[in-house]
Amino acid sequence: MKKSTFLKAVLSVATVMLLSGGAFGQVANADYTAIAGDADGLAIAEIDSVTTGTTTRLYVKPDSYYHPNYVAPGWALTGGFTWTWTVPGAAGVTVPAADVNTDNFVEIQWGAASATNHRISVAETAPLAFGGCAGDTNVYVRILATPTVAYTAGAGFISADLTVCEGDPLLAGLVQSTFTGIRRMQLRYTLEIATLDNLGAKDEYFNATKASLGAAQAFAVNRAGTLANPQEVVDALIFNLTTPTGGYTAINPGTGKKATVYTYVLNGVNDRISRKSDYLTNPTRDATLWTWYDGAAKTVVIRVNPAPVTGPIYHVPNNWAF
Repeated sequence: MKKSTFLKAVLSVATVMLLSGGAFGQVANADYTAIAGDADGLAIAEIDSVTTGTTTRLYVKPDSYYHPNYVAPGWALTGGFTWTWTVPGAAGVTVPAADVNTDNFVEIQWGAASATNHRISVAETAPLAFGGCAGDTNVYVRILATPTVAYTAGAGFISADLTVCEGDPLLAGLVQSTFTGIRRMQLRYTLEIATLDNLGAKDEYFNATKASLGAAQAFAVNRAGTLANPQEVVDALIFNLTTPTGGYTAINPGTGKKATVYTYVLNGVNDRISRKSDYLTNPTRDATLWTWYDGAAKTVVIRVNPAPVTGPIYHVPNNWAF
């Protein structure tokens, strides 16, 4: 075959491939932004962050010269191209593995948290009709630990069960939560306030201002009754849990003061990176679908006992024998 005839045949195949397109690629959308890796060993420009154990997606923009149909609404890839993703074993595993060589995106189930910046690379290789040329790019990802929450311990904080008499100096302490994670946490917690009858059973419930909620169990603060009602903690890694109006006292429901219990329960936290890492399962940011971490209930019960109200001393009156 003449050289000119061979070149015409190759160009004809390439033209058909360009016009027909191939698989549909990862659709570009406003939720994703470009991130730079390194170039020729230069300094890393940016670090992506994910939460350990989660699965997220990375996608690479195909070369626009070879993929002119990678535009809305179809986002079609030219047939015959491959994308080879390289994910270090310590970073995690690809899900499913078949995506590694056939798509311009990869889903990775991330491994253990560490201080290592994992280099994820991808090489786009053209088919022989386009010369079999390859180009590559990369990104660095840091895997973060899951967020945690605990009661703040130490002087001035109530972080364990406490049973004291009303007016005890320990009741001036604060109930506070301390977090680990990336700021803008969401916290699930409750506060229940209840008086006790003389057998130690809860008989009436109160709100945070100590107004009665009646005999049926109810919370003074309920930021965990539904997944859609967490406590937002915007800028800090600590949060002061609600202190009832007037502090921790024995409540008088109208018949005299009764022993009163204040029960705090911490039962879950997330942070902005863990929520970001939920993108594949919650792309609409539905408040009921976030993953919650450190969800084992952590309880502090403060029992305040009233001082006995002693009656008068009785005696035989002096005029008894008058």
